[in-house]
Order: sequence, then C-alpha cells, then structure tokens
Amino acid sequence: MQEYLQNNLTYWQQGYEAENVESFVFRPYGRIFKWEFGLDGSRHEKLLDFGCGAGAALHFFKFKGFDVYGIDISEIDLETARKRMPDIADHFAIIDPSPKADLVYFPDLGRESFDIIISIQTLFYFSNQDLATCLQCLHSQMRPGGIIYATMIGTTCWYYNHSTPEDDGLSVVCFETPRLKVKDYHVNFTASKEELVAKFKLFKNVHIGYYDAQYLEDEGSEFFWTFIGRKE
Repeated sequence: MQEYLQNNLTYWQQGYEAENVESFVFRPYGRIFKWEFGLDGSRHEKLLDFGCGAGAALHFFKFKGFDVYGIDISEIDLETARKRMPDIADHFAIIDPSPKADLVYFPDLGRESFDIIISIQTLFYFSNQDLATCLQCLHSQMRPGGIIYATMIGTTCWYYNHSTPEDDGLSVVCFETPRLKVKDYHVNFTASKEELVAKFKLFKNVHIGYYDAQYLEDEGSEFFWTFIGRKE
C-alpha cells in the first residue's frame, strides 16, 4: 500500500461526526436525480455511497425509498451507520484503502447493479492513477444509464494555499489554526471544469457545479466542484 493511502486510513479511523444530511446532498436529489432523471426512490433504485462515513447521506436516501449501500475504510464510522440503520446492517462493507479496478463491493448483487453512485468529499484523497482505478471500478458496477454524483476539492479552497505539490496529482497540506492542526494531509486539487471532466472521462458529463462556504475569518473558502455524469 502506498504511504499516502496508509495515512488516509490512519486519519479516518478516528471517525467523523456528521449526523445530518448536507444541502449538497438533498438539493441534487430534488433538482437533478428526481426532477431530471425520475430517480426518486419510489422504485427502490439501488444507490451506493462510496465513502459513506457514518451514513448520514444514506439515511436520507433510505428515507426516500432507495435501496442503499455504503462502503468506507473506517470501521468506526461503519459501525455508527449500522447502528443507525440496523435493518440493513449487511448493506455496509469495509474496503481496502487501495483501489482495485476489478473489485465487486457486494458480490451478491453482481456487476452493473447500481442506479446511482454518490461519492461526496472522498475521491479527492486519491492520486490521479488511483482515482482512475477507483472510477473504473465504480463504472463497472453501475447499470447502463446509471448516474454518478461526485465532489472534488478545488484550488480556490483555502487548503490550497497551505499545500505543496507532490507526485501524480497529489499535494500535501500542512497548517495550524486555533481550531485545526493539519499535517501530511494528502489531497488531489482540481483547478478547472476541464480538469474535472478529464478526471471523470469514463462518464458522459451531464452537469458541473460547485458549493462553497466560509464560517471563520481565519479560515477561507471551502470550494468543492460537483460532477454529475452518466454511464453510457
């Protein structure tokens, strides 16, 4: 396993507290999944969350009627998700931090089983090569016409000003504020729409957007690109 992937694993074993669904989850549901594609959960469409954490997004989609599944590298977060949704505890699986193109996350479902795959604030922890491998794996597990919704951190995010480029698209972020102490935090920044489309070239580009926020004066923009694509 590459060193940066082991660092990711160590970091996320601490768990991540996120009890409620964010606006960048429920707004794409209403404005795009439901309105544009008719994917509203009424047919129990299968939805996979890559990097589901403690399951806040999946809890929302389950409430809407989707048949939801989640994978993550953090066992402590998956245990929280299972406790939140004990009736589908077997719909959560731990995965290795290192992606594999031919991996099937839920073998009983087989390939080409998911109508929607979401990955929110997760995929930018991969190098360019590992990201390509991961997306190939996700692509193979979507049905033809399936939709992917993913977010990637942008270069206008304040983390970028505290980063140093390394190899294969990764940068290492180090800084300290009264609230945060970040050291050897590896992320893959995306500078433009064109770069975003290139990273997700396996999918037909449907919509590109972004979300942003700033809550503290000694911190800056929290800019993230959003990509919605279709498997043709």
